[in-house]
Amino acid sequence: MWTSRLFFLVGCWIVILTLLQLVPFFTALALEEGVAASSFFASISVGLLVGGSLYMGFRSSERVRVRKLTILLPLVGGAALAFAAGLPFFFLMPDAGLVTAFYEGMSLITTTGSTAYDDTMSEMRSVQLWRSIAAWFGGFMAVCVSLSLLTALNSGGIQLHKSALPFGDSEKGYPRLRATAITLWPVYTLFTAICCLLFMLGGMPFDDAVMLSMASVSTTGITPNGGHVVVGFWPQLIVVVFTICAALSWDMHYARLKQLRFNFQFGLETRAFVLALVAAAFVLFLLSDEGWLDALWGSIFAAASAITTSGFASGDSHFSTELPLASALVLMALVCLGGSVAGTSGGIKMLRGVILAMLGKAEVERLALPHGVRALRYEGQAVQARDVEAVWLVLGGFVFVFVVGVLTLAIFGIQFQEAIALALSSLALSGPIAFAIDPYFPGYGGMHDKDYIVLSILMLVGRVEASLFLALFAKSLWRG
Repeated sequence: MWTSRLFFLVGCWIVILTLLQLVPFFTALALEEGVAASSFFASISVGLLVGGSLYMGFRSSERVRVRKLTILLPLVGGAALAFAAGLPFFFLMPDAGLVTAFYEGMSLITTTGSTAYDDTMSEMRSVQLWRSIAAWFGGFMAVCVSLSLLTALNSGGIQLHKSALPFGDSEKGYPRLRATAITLWPVYTLFTAICCLLFMLGGMPFDDAVMLSMASVSTTGITPNGGHVVVGFWPQLIVVVFTICAALSWDMHYARLKQLRFNFQFGLETRAFVLALVAAAFVLFLLSDEGWLDALWGSIFAAASAITTSGFASGDSHFSTELPLASALVLMALVCLGGSVAGTSGGIKMLRGVILAMLGKAEVERLALPHGVRALRYEGQAVQARDVEAVWLVLGGFVFVFVVGVLTLAIFGIQFQEAIALALSSLALSGPIAFAIDPYFPGYGGMHDKDYIVLSILMLVGRVEASLFLALFAKSLWRG
């Protein structure tokens, strides 16, 4: 049955993520962080027991290919990975509860970058290393799922993205997931290593460079001290470059490295990404009241941080203190838009925004030439009616889930403006955007388990685009 295959694949994911905890475990032993080492040891034991049981118990399951498995694997697998990633935090601070630890794990796996714990954990280097590793792994899984499972569903507009991977469309679903992971992990690791080396050339210690490079490539936005502020022009420049690269399509990075072609001829999605980044930075520059040089770089950094949904702050105005309403709205729009469909960022993705812009242009041209026949084309291929419908379904599902999340949090007792900040930052996978929406946002300290459950669901929906599945389900009900 397909459920047996689901349990087997989820068990594999849990085992892989649990084995990665050996790195912070030995780090804790080397740094004599006894409490952290014991927490990682307990987490590894439980993770291997649960994941190993699923792996061994269902390893002989039939390799079926059904739509239900394709839809449920990223949802169930994402929740299982969040459970495995959050276990060390539960054993480290059991009084906070398992739900809080699950929320922390979900925030890392989905590369949201928010946290439910105070600053006490920032002093444990092994714990900060695990946060970086878990988020780095979550970003890689996001790319693989986008290029395999979501592509196999042939919906959401992602089918308009023609992958440059060598196997093309010869494999579907879960075999393609494995093939994608094998193909892209050297590229993902290479970008991380180059980013780390550049940080070190700027004088950053090795451990800080490793953690900040993983946070940049995964667009998580977590600095080595557990915050989001990056100090210094050189580190900020490296962060901007590599978060932008991470937000773009990784299969295109692979193709350029494979062919050694660096002619900077990018597709429509990438050109739209750069155009939105430049336009937003210009608007933020005009709204800034700082010196022109500081305002220019601060605007570029804030726009790049928002459109990549990383949420890094430069330490001055953006994402950290009170912002003018117009600047906050610009950052919110960029966060919602997000990066490319095969990148590590969140949001509704740039491809969908391009299609909507093309639709708007077509409607204007239709007013001028009502009898003209113009076919929409994206990257040389015709945009079918089902593609347009899928894009609208994604947008509608995103808005619907956002509204439901805000109302649910408000019903649970959170102030409405804070509920908007929490829901949008969770659904768009950019935790620090909450401070841009609500400058007096108190943080996550005073929240309850039910609030963390709602936010965890929103993060999972935002990462695997479950709002699309909800929209497709509602569509099928409407048609009877």
